Amino acid sequence: MLVDNCADPIDLADRFVQRLDRLHSAPKVAQQILQLTRDPESRIDDIVRCIEHDPGLAAKILQVVNSSKYGVSRQIISIRHAVSYLGKDAIRMLTISFSMVESLTKRSKGRIFADYWQRALTIASISSHLANHHKCLKNDEAYTAGLLADVGILVFSQVEREQYSLIYESYPHGEQLLKGEQQYFGFDHALLGARLLDHWALPPEMVTAIEQHHGDGQHGCPLGMAIRTGSLLAGSVWNRSSEEYLEAEEIMQTYFDLDEEQIENMIESCKQDITESATFFGVNLEG
Repeated sequence: MLVDNCADPIDLADRFVQRLDRLHSAPKVAQQILQLTRDPESRIDDIVRCIEHDPGLAAKILQVVNSSKYGVSRQIISIRHAVSYLGKDAIRMLTISFSMVESLTKRSKGRIFADYWQRALTIASISSHLANHHKCLKNDEAYTAGLLADVGILVFSQVEREQYSLIYESYPHGEQLLKGEQQYFGFDHALLGARLLDHWALPPEMVTAIEQHHGDGQHGCPLGMAIRTGSLLAGSVWNRSSEEYLEAEEIMQTYFDLDEEQIENMIESCKQDITESATFFGVNLEG
């Protein structure tokens, strides 16, 4: 499927998202929740009833709201209380994280599945921790954006499963993989993921951050800088002598004003957080 270099990458990516819609049936409850949480006139009771039709999603929402991320003083045991406490935006993001992403990973090939979750949980954890060091960032938004940073890879894997597996196996994650995707499809997984999230009506700043998470064009956008840092650390596998780690370290020091001790503590916290988060998603991380 080598494409004309003159074709508009955005148009090509949008057509790919349309193909995903035709080929991949997203969970009906998740689709309904996304519609309700985007509607300013929707009622909490409607959202609650919808969530209660998916016991797995309901359980995970309760698990998250009672986790250390939110620090509630008393355990929340009802979905209505959880929805009221979290708000529509957080519920929409959790629904995408748990239902939409999980459904997209089900048919992904082994290495793609394992790589996706390893990177996704790393970027999400790093981004969420960095949100504590910038007044314009929210933990849940940063976490969701990190979790979705590479979602375009899942779309490629769903729509062009066999061909994309060959491309993915041929290039290391990063600039070389992007070039391979661009050569064959006319666009890369960063743009494809951004177009999918735009289709799902996520916030524009999140869409932009994900589109640019492999580059240095974040221009000081707090969310973009957090996602970029997480992506660099996910690629470096904590190798502190790698170029990716050194670039991430510079961002953390200059943009988030962290010193070496704070960075060290954050990394150790993230390693634990990644392990705990994997249980939320039922993912068995290798190594």
